[in-house]
Parts: sequence; structure tokens; C-alpha cells
Amino acid sequence: MANLDLYDFLILKEISRTRSVTGAVEHVGLSQPSISMRLSHLRRHFDDPLFVKTSEGMLATPRLQELMPELERAIKLLTPNGSDSAPFDPATSDRTFRICFSHVAQMVLFPQLLSVLEDEAPNIKIHSMDLDSQTAKLLETGDVDLAVGFVLEFNRGFYQQRLFTERYACIARSGHPRIHERLTAEQLLDEEFASLVAPITGYSSLDKALEENGVQRKIKVQVPSFLGLGQAIATTDLLAIVPARLAYTLAAEGSVQAFEMPVPSPSYEVRQFWHERFHREPGNTWLRQIMFRCFVDMPGAVPSDVSHSNP
Repeated sequence: MANLDLYDFLILKEISRTRSVTGAVEHVGLSQPSISMRLSHLRRHFDDPLFVKTSEGMLATPRLQELMPELERAIKLLTPNGSDSAPFDPATSDRTFRICFSHVAQMVLFPQLLSVLEDEAPNIKIHSMDLDSQTAKLLETGDVDLAVGFVLEFNRGFYQQRLFTERYACIARSGHPRIHERLTAEQLLDEEFASLVAPITGYSSLDKALEENGVQRKIKVQVPSFLGLGQAIATTDLLAIVPARLAYTLAAEGSVQAFEMPVPSPSYEVRQFWHERFHREPGNTWLRQIMFRCFVDMPGAVPSDVSHSNP
């Protein structure tokens, strides 16, 4: 198809869609005389009228109807961000999004996200997956759309966006024999702990930060996930240090109590991550906007009982 360019393909597409040369002007960006001249060139090139005037406007000939699927593919290929040309409509889409969440995000953020999607995108499906060592590869291949949590590092080729800052808090069972209205630094040294093993997250640096402040925990139990940790603490005398939003979420259920940390401890930023391949993809863009709107600078966890926080 020598001597033809993108404008020629767009002219054929828009005349076919609007059934008139005049109707194609707005979307092609050329004047009506310019479109008419190019249409004459196209008729000579294909040795076919391409359009015939009818009572319903200009309708494509069988020859052009045969060409249209190839023209559509060429337009999509040659248009900048052509893959983004089809808008994403969350109100009608039934697309499935796959999101890797940290365990805390699954427990604290995921329910709120589902509530928003129920109102704004009722047919959207969400597959929640664990944030782990395979997440970066899954984002790169497109098997996962988004990752949300605290990750020490992703390789080059990823975008990231801060959502909010989190701190740590300590939990113990309600009715703990030694810990009542407040937690002291001495108790951090004396009590035994359940701790999380999570190499790719910032939780792995918690003990290093505590040791810099003179606190070395006695780790009795190690678990691979925060999931189920609340029940383990509720049925033993062990303590656990967890993100504050999770601590006060668990405390609201009544079986554990939450305490502010009595010594300095690190805070961290929860972010969303996506691969540059999908930075302009409309559905991915919409999902990121929803996450940002829901969780950017969300208020920190507040103790429901002031007696559980240090003065």
C-alpha cells in the first residue's frame, strides 16, 4: 500500500462510520476539500469506488468491507498509544483485575476497595494474590495488574506511587497476666514474641531498628504470614509487633489489645507498583486512580481505648 499514510486509513474509517465526508472532518482533522482529494486518490489506488452514495449516506463497497479489518489493525499499530484508543468504562466492563497485596493490605485495605468497586464498577472482578518474590515477574508479563504494599525494591522498569505512611504497634491478648493498660520498654525485653518471616518486605528490618534502640526481642514463634496471627496472640501470652492499622483492626474484635510502641520504631510507606508496559493502558490507569483516591494519605490507626496508648 505504497504512497498511503495514516490519514488515508483514518479517512476510510471515519467516512465508513459517519457515512459522509463532512462527518469525517472532526475526527480526521483535515478540511472537507482535503478529505475529498485524498478519497479520490484512494479510489484510484484501489481501483474501486470504495463508497457509494445511497439513501442512508455513503456506504462502503464490498472491496472496502474486505479491507476494513486490515485498516483497523494498521490504525491501531500506527497511532501513538493506539492500544489506548478504546476507552475503559468501569460501569460496564466485566474485566478481571489481578492485584498482589501484602497480607496486611489484604486484611485492612481490600475490604474498603471492594466496597468502592461495588458502587462504581459492579461487574469488575478482582483476584487477590500474595505479594511475594514472584510479583515483579508477574507484573512484567501482565499476569498481575498491580501490587500494593511495602516492598524493599523492584528492579528497573517499574513505576511506583506512595499511598500512605504506616507505623508499628504491639498486640497482646486481652487479659494478659502482665500487660494491662500500657506497654513498657522493659516488657518488650522480658516478653516472648511471635514474629513474621517476610524477606521481601520492610518487616525484615524491624528487629535491626529495634536493636539500634536497645531492644532485642525474644522470638519464640515465627510465622510466614500475618493471617491467623491475631488468633495465635489471642490464645497465648505471646506478643507481636504488627502494622498499626492491623493492630487496631484486630483490637476492635476484642480478643487482643493494641499498644503504641514504647520505644522508637521505624515507619514505612505503603505504595502501589506497576510495570512500565502498562503505564498507559486505560484499565490499569483507572485501577491505579481508584487505589490512589481510596488510600492516599489515609488517616493513621487511632486507639479505640486511650488507655492502650502511652502518655
